[in-house]
Amino acid sequence: MVNDTNFDKLRIRYFEVEEFDDGFIVRDPFGLFEDLFFTPQALYLIGLFDGNRTLDEIKSEFLKATGIVLSDSEIIEFIKQMDNYYLFYNERFINRIEEEREKILKLEYKKLSFFEDIAQIKNFIKQNSIEDFQEDIIALIVPHIDIKVAMDTYLKTYSKIKNTKRNIFFIFGVAHSIHLTPFSIFPKNYFTDRVVKVHNEIINNIRNLFFYDIHFDVLAYKNEHSVEFPILFLDSIFEDFYVIPSIVAYAKNRDELKIIAERIYGAIKEYKDKIIFISSIDLSHVGKKFGDKVYYEPNEVDLKYIDMLLNLKNDEAFEFLEKYQNQTRIDGQFTNYVFLEILKLLGVKEGILIDYKNYYEALTESGVSYCSIYYKV
Repeated sequence: MVNDTNFDKLRIRYFEVEEFDDGFIVRDPFGLFEDLFFTPQALYLIGLFDGNRTLDEIKSEFLKATGIVLSDSEIIEFIKQMDNYYLFYNERFINRIEEEREKILKLEYKKLSFFEDIAQIKNFIKQNSIEDFQEDIIALIVPHIDIKVAMDTYLKTYSKIKNTKRNIFFIFGVAHSIHLTPFSIFPKNYFTDRVVKVHNEIINNIRNLFFYDIHFDVLAYKNEHSVEFPILFLDSIFEDFYVIPSIVAYAKNRDELKIIAERIYGAIKEYKDKIIFISSIDLSHVGKKFGDKVYYEPNEVDLKYIDMLLNLKNDEAFEFLEKYQNQTRIDGQFTNYVFLEILKLLGVKEGILIDYKNYYEALTESGVSYCSIYYKV
């Protein structure tokens, strides 16, 4: 707990905020607290704790913005309440995070987070998979939007590999919560209604090629649907298989992404005939829910980007999103770069589009687009 001698220059740590009615929902990507409701004034106040302001400066800024005078006891009580939820980046938060990391690394397996009746969902997927197997598929781009929204696309996509002889699935997800390293791999088995094994030998081979710990960001997998959705579908289709769950989070530049791809390729070369690579990404996120004033159709941007994905033009795709500051919020910029770079190293020349759709949510006047693609050797 913060004490009375170290209130000055406190700094908040990362958390997620969503507008809700006349206030905001604050969510913790680390899962250290249940969702909180903040008034606009409370959210503004905690935002003033940037690590540079003294308490007197915070009270002064808050008064200018709201007309509310805070007493010393009121602001100190606010700080203590926020610290109860580990909302400050301080020693208490760092220690708690390390405790949570250690707990995860000691688990026998991680249960999938998003499904209550997994056996029923798996059975539905198995019963409704279509007969559309394509030989020699080495990679897929799949969505990770809500499976109820895109079940048709999911079924069409995973049906393409249902009879493959490859039994190792390298999943590239995206970071939906804080992730401090550019790339990570989750080293623990998963559990659906049975254990899904990770491929420890390949994971260890990759880990030995990196100068940072690729298991450091295991907390990012606590609720990461871009990794867990592919595992659910794979486990519905295959009996005996392995997964390599990973996240490509960010990079300072494309050279850093190329290095990640080259190191992965170096570690998997002897297994390349056994692996299917999966990039689990959605496309544009537009509308009020994502900060736009109005919803608009992202088709033009999406289709240009998809064409680059189909032709393995990962440099052009990266530059395309970078040039326009990724205004439609395509979430696969870094993930797809690494994914396509590995495919190029494997000699893949082009992909084939399976599906492209936009999902519009009238309640929030927002939409998410997604696609699926397959690549052959």
